[in-house]
This record gives sequence, structure tokens and C-alpha cells, in this order.
Amino acid sequence: MADTTVSNTNENKSGSLVSRTSTAITDIRRFLNEPAAKRALPTALALFVTFVGIILFIVMREPAKTTLFSSLTESDKSKVVESLRQNGISVSLDSATGEVLVPSTDYYQSKMLLAAEGLPESLPSGYDKLDDMPMGTSRSVEAVKIRQGLENELARSINEISGILGARVHLAIPEKSVFVRERGKPTASIFVKLGAGRSLGENQIRAIVHLVSSSVPNLPSENVTVVDQHGNLLSKPSDDPTSAMSNNQLEYTMKLEQVYRQRVLSLLTPILGAGNITAQVNVDVDFTTQNVTEEVVDPESSAIRSEQATQDMTSEPEAKGIPGAVANTPPLAAELATEAPATQQNQSKIKSQSSSSIKNYEVSKRVTATRNATGQIKRIVAAILVREKMVLNELGERVAQKLSQEEKANIEALVRDAIGFKDERGDSITISSGEFVEDLEMINVPWYENSAIRELLGKLFTITILAIVTFGALRPLISRILVPAGEMGGISSGAIAAEDDEEEEEQDKIEVAEGESLEDIKAKLKPKKSAISADMLDTANTYDDKVAIIRMIVGDEAGRVSSVFRNMMKQASNQEEEN
Repeated sequence: MADTTVSNTNENKSGSLVSRTSTAITDIRRFLNEPAAKRALPTALALFVTFVGIILFIVMREPAKTTLFSSLTESDKSKVVESLRQNGISVSLDSATGEVLVPSTDYYQSKMLLAAEGLPESLPSGYDKLDDMPMGTSRSVEAVKIRQGLENELARSINEISGILGARVHLAIPEKSVFVRERGKPTASIFVKLGAGRSLGENQIRAIVHLVSSSVPNLPSENVTVVDQHGNLLSKPSDDPTSAMSNNQLEYTMKLEQVYRQRVLSLLTPILGAGNITAQVNVDVDFTTQNVTEEVVDPESSAIRSEQATQDMTSEPEAKGIPGAVANTPPLAAELATEAPATQQNQSKIKSQSSSSIKNYEVSKRVTATRNATGQIKRIVAAILVREKMVLNELGERVAQKLSQEEKANIEALVRDAIGFKDERGDSITISSGEFVEDLEMINVPWYENSAIRELLGKLFTITILAIVTFGALRPLISRILVPAGEMGGISSGAIAAEDDEEEEEQDKIEVAEGESLEDIKAKLKPKKSAISADMLDTANTYDDKVAIIRMIVGDEAGRVSSVFRNMMKQASNQEEEN
């Protein structure tokens, strides 16, 4: 008994659920059969399809991607791609360059994930590899490891420079030798990969060269070569002193011209207004070096530089004694002492005497050594262009007016004082006026060649195909499912006629008299904009008038007439099926 009660309860619940479902379906069909719902259904479906298409386009659109790694080995690429896909990151490879691409929003997350897994393995690791070096490593292997570590560290440093996507450093360090003559200088080659549209300046190139030169012992800067990915030699040999001097001279000249130009602009801008003047200054600089030595002699003034006096006298004593050996015998000591004063008293006779005096005179002179400084200004040429004034002519139109001679003279006087004008140097100033172009004409690309227009047309074509498929194939299926064939047949023609009568009573009617022509009826209908009554068919005189009135009725009530004919056809088909 209890089982029977439970089964009855379940049957009642299932029956009520089925009845509710059928009631809901019936209500939906009833709502869809309403004229307003039928008229709004295509628009609603179109809006729904458009909304779904936009959502699908946004969802399925490929996000902007950026390069994660540019130069990796094939094994590292496979490991990186597999790791990123396992972590749920959309990764792809560039078909042209083979670079690893990831969405821009996942760039830093991808870097962190790969760094945690130690990928890629071929990235420069610097001196970290030296920690894993075994104890029994030979000196040659150790030297190679140290050189590789130095190369990787230098590549890391160069990668941090703005505009460089990647860098590689190759060092050629010769082995040490005990012979001085056989000691060679190390060399270095640097390969840099620049970003699209980027280039390195002279200062950046010199900085890279000196960075590598200072990091390697005994490596001169002239032995460092820098090459980009296009094979262009970026570094220049520094052994040419004239080249370095020319660069310095050019830089000095440009700075000097900029100083003079800024003087002119800062002086004339408050008078003429910002953007109404432009100026260029050309400075001719003489970089030759002159050493002048000048010696000036004054013949009127003199001075004794040195004086020398010399006096010579010659004397001989008189001959005494008896010639012979006895006379030549030296006397005794006592005799010699007693005879000495007598000898001194006998003076010698002077035979000859001479004297001389020499005086050296110095002429007064002056020696001057002069060295002219380099960078002397030889000539200054200035060109100034002023925007013409806009004035109103007799017709009230805006026309350009050139500068007067007085205004040019005032401007020239100011510029003369600003640049230090000198006639003896041959300086010159040119002042002119003209119309300035506001906007430069851009090159007009045909709209059909614009990439954005092409992309938009492709998307519109896709949406159009989807709309055609939706309205051409899916709409009939949806209408057959929602509106069964026999549903509309249950509506009686009497109800339609009653509905038509009610609508006709609400509209204003016109009175048609007997014998009126079709033109008279049209004339009555046009100003009043009233509905056409079916009674007009009875008052029409000819068959052509009746046909014309029926056409007018069909033209004004096309929807109602088509629904009536459709219902009539469905009723006829239902009757044939019943028979």
C-alpha cells in the first residue's frame, strides 16, 4: 500500500512537471506568434548574433606578443616552449626568425618561471660556472673557463645598454711567454644585436670599447672591434690622430655655431614671437697652429760685455866673470851669501816690453716667441628668416606682408651686436621674410592599401558570412522549431476579420459617392491619409478601378494581407490532411 502511494506521488510530480513545461512552451509560442514579437524577432536575432560575434572576436583575438628570447639553441627552445606550455602560458615561435614569443602581459611571469627551472641553459652564466669546476682541472681548461666567464660577464654588461637586444663577446688572449718578443697583444670582437630602428651613438660605441678594453689586461682599445647584426663595423680605429682631431674640431665648431644661434634667437624671439623666426649661423674656424720667433736688434745702444788687458816685458842680466871653467864654478856658501846683495843691486837691463787691451761690446736686442692659439674665428655668416605678418587688405582678406627695410635694419643692428660683427673679418648677415608652412603635406596612401582598413574589411567579411549563415540557414530551423505548422491554422478567419473590423473602425473613413472615378478617390485619400475601405469595391465603376483599389489596399496593409493569405493556405492544407 505504501509503495502504491509513493508511485502515485511520483507520477503526480512528473505529470505536474510535464504540464508546466508544456504550459511554458505554449506561452513562449504564443508570445512568438504575436505580430509585435514577429516583427521584433529578426532585429533581436541580428543584435544577438552581432553581440556574440563581437564577444567571439574579442575572445579569439590573438593578444600582442613580445620576444622572450632571440638567440637560443634548438634544444633550449624546445625546453623553454614545453615548460611555458605546462605552466599555461601561450607561447609561439616566429616563423621568420625563430624567436620565442609570449604575450606581453606574461613576459615577466615567463622570465620568473624559466629562471626558477634554470632555463635556458645556454644563457651567459658568467663566473657561476667556475663554482662547478672539479679539483683535477688542468690549467688550460681552467684558463678557457675563466675566459668564457669573462666573455659572458662582458656580454651581460653590454646587454644592459639601451637599444641592444643581445650581445656576444669573443676574446683572443695569447698564451704567456717568457720571451718578450713573442708576447702578443690580446684582441676582442663584440657582436651586438640592435632593436628595430635603433642605432648606437659614437659615445656609446666608445663606451663599449673602453669597457672591454679595461676589463682585459694589456688589451688596447684599438684591438677591440664592434659589429652589429647587419655586418656594419661600428668601431673605428683610433690610431689615426688626424681623424680624432677632425672629430674634435667638428664638435667644437658645431657647439660654437649653436652658441651664436641661441644668442640670435633669444634676442629676437621676444620681439617677433616664438615660432616666427629661425636662424642659422656658420662659423669659419681656423685650427692651424703658428709659432713665431722674433729677434729685434737696437744698433744705437751698446754695452761692454768683456774687457781684457795684457802687458809683456823681457830683461837679461849683464855678462860678468872670466870666460872659462873657473868662472863657471859655483862659489862657496859664505861667498854666495856675501855676494847676494851685490847681485841684487846690479839691476838687469830691459831688453823688450809690450802691452795689449781687448774690449767686447754687446749690441742690444730683443727675442720674442709667439704661439697663436688654435680655434681662431676667421668669419661669421648668419642667415635669419622671419615669418611675414598677416594683415587685412581692402577686401578684408588676410594676406602676408613682407618686412620693411626699416625693420630689417633694426634686426640687423641687433644681430650685429649679438654675434660680434667685424667688417675686417668679412662677416655677413642675411635677413629675409617669408610664409611658414603650418602643416606638411603627408603622403596619402590609398585607403585600400591601408593595413588597418584591410584588417577591418576582413573582419567585416567574416561577420557578414556569419550573419548570412545565421539568417539563411539557422533562422528557418529556429522558426520551424518554435512555430509548428498547425499552430497558425487554429486561428479562425472570423477572428482575423473581427480584428480587421476593429482596426478599421479606429481609422478615419471617407465617403465615396456613386460615379466617382479612381482619381477622385486618390485625391480624397492623399490629404487625409485615411485607410482604404473595402466598400470602395462596390462603388467602383470598372474592373480596372477595382483592381487598382485592391492594389492600394495591399500596398497599405501588406503585412495583414500576407498574414490572411498565409492563414487561408494553412487552413486549406489542414483540411486536405484531414480528408
